[in-house]
Amino acid sequence: MWKKVKIFYGKFKIPIWSVFGIFLIWYLFFSLPKPLFKEETSTLIYSQDNKLLGATISGDEQWRFPANDSVPKRFEICITQFEDAYFRKHPGVNPVSLFRAFRQNLSSEGIVSGGSTITMQTIRLAKQNPKRTYGQKLLEIIQATRLELTNSKDKILNHYVSHAPFGGNVVGLDAAAWRYYAKSADQLSWGESATLAVLPNSPSLIFPGKNQDLLLKKRNRLLKKLWEEEFIDKDDYELAILEPLPGKPNALPDIAPHLLHTAIKSHKGKRLKTTLDSNLQEQLSLIVENHKQQLSSKEIHNMAVLVLEVKSGNVKAYVGNTFDQNNSYSNQVDIIQARRSSGSILKPFLYASMIQEGKLLPKMLLPDIPMDITENYERNYSGAVPADEALARSLNIPSVHMLENYSVAKFHHRLQEFGFTTFDKTPKHYGLSLIVGGGEVTLWELAQAYRNMAYNVLKPNNFVFNHKINYLKNVPGEVSKYPVSAQSSYLTLQALKDVARPDSEAGWQVYSAKNIAWKTGTSHGFKDAWSVGVSGDYVVAVWVGNADGEGRPGIIGVKAAAPVMFDVFSRLKSNTQFEKPKGNWIEVRTCKESGFLLGENCATFVRTTIPASAENGPVCPYHKKIHLDKTASFRVNNECYPVSEMITEKRFVLPPIEAYYYQKNHPEYKPLPAFGGNCVNPGNQKPFDFVYPRNFTRIFLPRDFSGNQQPVVFEIAYIQPEKSLFWYLDGKYVATTQNIHKLALQPEAGLHSLTVSDKEGNRIQKSFTIVNKE
Repeated sequence: MWKKVKIFYGKFKIPIWSVFGIFLIWYLFFSLPKPLFKEETSTLIYSQDNKLLGATISGDEQWRFPANDSVPKRFEICITQFEDAYFRKHPGVNPVSLFRAFRQNLSSEGIVSGGSTITMQTIRLAKQNPKRTYGQKLLEIIQATRLELTNSKDKILNHYVSHAPFGGNVVGLDAAAWRYYAKSADQLSWGESATLAVLPNSPSLIFPGKNQDLLLKKRNRLLKKLWEEEFIDKDDYELAILEPLPGKPNALPDIAPHLLHTAIKSHKGKRLKTTLDSNLQEQLSLIVENHKQQLSSKEIHNMAVLVLEVKSGNVKAYVGNTFDQNNSYSNQVDIIQARRSSGSILKPFLYASMIQEGKLLPKMLLPDIPMDITENYERNYSGAVPADEALARSLNIPSVHMLENYSVAKFHHRLQEFGFTTFDKTPKHYGLSLIVGGGEVTLWELAQAYRNMAYNVLKPNNFVFNHKINYLKNVPGEVSKYPVSAQSSYLTLQALKDVARPDSEAGWQVYSAKNIAWKTGTSHGFKDAWSVGVSGDYVVAVWVGNADGEGRPGIIGVKAAAPVMFDVFSRLKSNTQFEKPKGNWIEVRTCKESGFLLGENCATFVRTTIPASAENGPVCPYHKKIHLDKTASFRVNNECYPVSEMITEKRFVLPPIEAYYYQKNHPEYKPLPAFGGNCVNPGNQKPFDFVYPRNFTRIFLPRDFSGNQQPVVFEIAYIQPEKSLFWYLDGKYVATTQNIHKLALQPEAGLHSLTVSDKEGNRIQKSFTIVNKE
């Protein structure tokens, strides 16, 4: 070899100092792999109290955890005493060990001992264990000294311990501790630490569960050395040698599997400290499993629950789906991050936005009458209903009227300000259905939006704050201004907390004492059930349904999702109350009957506190000044009755359809009297109106199982149903109705006109088109 070097040197005449310089540059800058270890690592998530919640196997099918910050003291003593007792003293190479190994190899005519230090073994691991040769050994010696030059002993030991093989597909101390002892490395006893310390030396030969006698001898030999060297006392030694050896490898914790797989997308191969409460997470998993058992009989198989802390925005529990060993129902899907139809769960954000801009007051009456594009869940109508009650009862029709008044485009933009990113189509695409499930949301962003509304009330002076929730510890956020005031948010939460719910939501009173504001939602076709509850401390958001989108009659927010939400709140301690924000309120007079700002014809009023921004809200349109004859039985005017004998009253007057339904729930409502004598109604408002159809409505006549065409039922709302109405189709008389003003007709295909009149000469007309659906 030296002869070849001499020939090479003689041929090229390279100065010795140049050779040294090249070697020095290589030694300092290029001798070590960069990075030192390139292997893919597992992804780990821990709870806020450092409890392992879950881990994934690495891409090369190895349980290889990311390097930890330090090596536990017990294991450090065990591994150094077994592998390299002079680790803290040598510069990366131990000449005595190398000489002893060289002598042993010569006498045995083969390589039986390497004499490697822990530093040299770290180099071998970094290079993925190349073939053992004397040349390779020389290179390891050089690289080991280079590694020692710029790395502390603690860091080198940490490198070695994190990448050493521990048998099978287990790499690194942390993975070994969990796989063999189901605990973290810093919890290992002396006996457990000694057992693991002897494994990297012969991982292919000594594997827990096999070769037990050899493993036991090596472990006990090491323990005896530790006792003799006074690292442990006699009691520790005697207890340690009695400890059993590990058997079959343990499964790793799987407490938050869906969060783990969501975290992999942006934090693959990292050790992540989350904000989750491990105890709460396990409790929620049991709650979800219990409710799944109940719902599965109804063919409802999936569920997700997210719990947030209001003040911090931290995620405290994350159950992304139900568990099924065979994943028979798409149980691996993280529903919390999945887009699902919103149902009516967005109504509070429209309510808050309209209050903020003075377009709505809490007690303001809204129309609640039949309409074509939607219906109320219980298919009944109030005629007119206060806004806060409409929100608490989750009535669809008043909400559609609200959105029509507010504008779809404006609300579409406002939803984005509230933090929703899923409304990525044009406002025209959604139309008025946006408020009743025409769009999609994720449980993650929904919980975030409700949390921000609650935080806005708790911290009314924080005009800007971090709107983003997070499941990771100490992640900086971006602050921004909340789109509505604390006053508007407060009134919204009050509407969801104080107003008595319908009978279908029985049980809400039990939780009102806990200061919980809550909202449910159900998507069209019974595919998504939502429930979100907000207290001063927590937000609990629940989704129930089938991940594949299959609808079931039992997928209803109040019946499927709300019970889960209540169960979760029963596990939470929440004492913080929603207090009325100070400042930016004004006192106004509102109409007692309509809830609008007091109009000139309103008979009575109440003093109401509203946000200052709503000062110029809508004035009552329902109170009118009417003139009656001296008996107060008929309406009159100055063209048919002496002015001196008229009685003038201020009356609460609803449009005919609203009045028709309103009177059923409010018997005290007094409809307007008819015009008496020769008096003619000077206005355009009629005492009755069509409930169905609307102008130019296209009507399909269905066929029964025999193929026969079915009629369409037309309906009139009449405030005085006892009076007769006369029906004309295309100018031809067809029927008279009394008390119940419904008529079944079977017109031919094409455009038609339907006219209805009463004895007083009031007359209405609607046009519609019949389309035969073959």
